[in-house]
Amino acid sequence: MKKCFIYLVFLFSLVVYAGEVPKPKEGMSVEQLIDIWYNIQYTKFAKDYESYSTVILINRGGFRRERKAYRARILFQQGDIDYKDYLAYIAPASAKGIAILTWNYISPNKEREQWLYLPSLKKARRTSPASDDDSLMGSVFTVEEITSWKPSYETYKLIGIKKFPGYVSEYDKKKYYEGEDCYLIEAFPNRKTERVKRTFWLRKSDGCCIFNEVFDKNGKIYKTIFRSYEEIGPNKYPAQIIVEGKDFRTEDISITHMDEVKFDIGLKEANFTVDALQKMKW
Repeated sequence: MKKCFIYLVFLFSLVVYAGEVPKPKEGMSVEQLIDIWYNIQYTKFAKDYESYSTVILINRGGFRRERKAYRARILFQQGDIDYKDYLAYIAPASAKGIAILTWNYISPNKEREQWLYLPSLKKARRTSPASDDDSLMGSVFTVEEITSWKPSYETYKLIGIKKFPGYVSEYDKKKYYEGEDCYLIEAFPNRKTERVKRTFWLRKSDGCCIFNEVFDKNGKIYKTIFRSYEEIGPNKYPAQIIVEGKDFRTEDISITHMDEVKFDIGLKEANFTVDALQKMKW
């Protein structure tokens, strides 16, 4: 109960209003820094979000599969709903129409609600929070990492400010963010999951998470996630452009490149219902 109260205090001390992008400040606690990243990851500074992306799945043999995806999110400024999020494949034909609808809540103890739609079944089925460690649509990312994570799921320790060593992206072979000052944070799960720890590399300048390292029970890194960013639109909102995951156990690589990103376009809440999910035509 005490832990939940602490997280609520941090949450409401960092309330973000539409158009306002939170940034790190000197003296912030590790929980406040993580909450800034939560606001950035789920674009809580905007009223809504929409993107079209290319998803590239590469196996250990180098075989590549490409898919096109659509994602939309609507944010809330009142009540217990935090955001509603829709993610779907729109190409190729073999994957077209597979979609996930997520409703996430502000209350730390209130579990997300999520529905998976499979065109072959022509019906959406509700998924359990126990499936948050499952692969997201065949990628190396988990459902939680992309759609439903929130700060109360972990306990945090600030290691210090470190210079990021740089990361060479599989997508474009460029080296990103070498020498950037980052808050290095360790995160320990508050519930049973396959990881025992992960790190967050949050840029000191803006709080964007550029890198995660995920550790197993033996203290070995088994997965990394890299993110690159661009400022989008007149408000210069930070948007994830490349999200790249590597699983060292399987040697699989998953890359999402945002081909088009839009904010504040007037999405309707009616599009984020189970009924709409089942009627969506691509």
